[in-house]
Amino acid sequence: MEYLYKKYAKYYDLIYASKGYDEETKFIKEMIRKHSIKGRELLEVGCGTGNHAVILQKSGFRITGIDLNEEMLSVARKKTNKIKFAQGDMRSFRLNKKFDILLCLFSTIHYNQSTDELKKTLQNFHSHLRKGGLLIFDMGFNEERWDEKKGRTLEDYRGKDMDLVRFDKSTREGKFGLFHMAYILFKDNKFNFGSEVHKLRIFKTPEVKRILENVGFDAEIYSGYTKKRWDAKSQNYVVFAAVKR
Repeated sequence: MEYLYKKYAKYYDLIYASKGYDEETKFIKEMIRKHSIKGRELLEVGCGTGNHAVILQKSGFRITGIDLNEEMLSVARKKTNKIKFAQGDMRSFRLNKKFDILLCLFSTIHYNQSTDELKKTLQNFHSHLRKGGLLIFDMGFNEERWDEKKGRTLEDYRGKDMDLVRFDKSTREGKFGLFHMAYILFKDNKFNFGSEVHKLRIFKTPEVKRILENVGFDAEIYSGYTKKRWDAKSQNYVVFAAVKR
């Protein structure tokens, strides 16, 4: 069971309080301007607790958010009533609507467990975009930066009425990265412990680009959320900006 997305969904924002949401949404808006996207209909797949969506909504985008976990969506809905949130799987959701921009962030794409699943997901994204629409997604578990994923992270969050300690480490099993997480929550004079392993497919960046092109996109690859183009020596996240033909 993925406790982070279910049992502890209400603490997700605290666990990732240091994530650069503002920096990432700034990059997204720069890509939208670069590709002259005039429409304001935006779909975020794997929206989680809605942090990217809330920031972008303030810039005038009309946003729909999709996530697999209803518990995460419950947190997102408490933040705003101006965004439509719905439960769905990235490989198979159907909205009967086309969008100008589609986002899939925070390594969500790696939950596709094979290249066939990835192709199915990208085809689904393609079908939900208008011609000339923009797809942006990132990859933190790409083959070329794998060595950077073997480290350990220990973080401690202290608040007035609770403490939360999180530990994570990544290991490898064939074509998959295993993202191990454990956390201890102290609240109301009680300790709660959770641990889980997320199985994420490790993709080769050029392979993903080929699949994108075969599906019907023209793709650019960036080194993290910067304007610098990606190369195989980059240790940043891979960020794709792809336009539907």
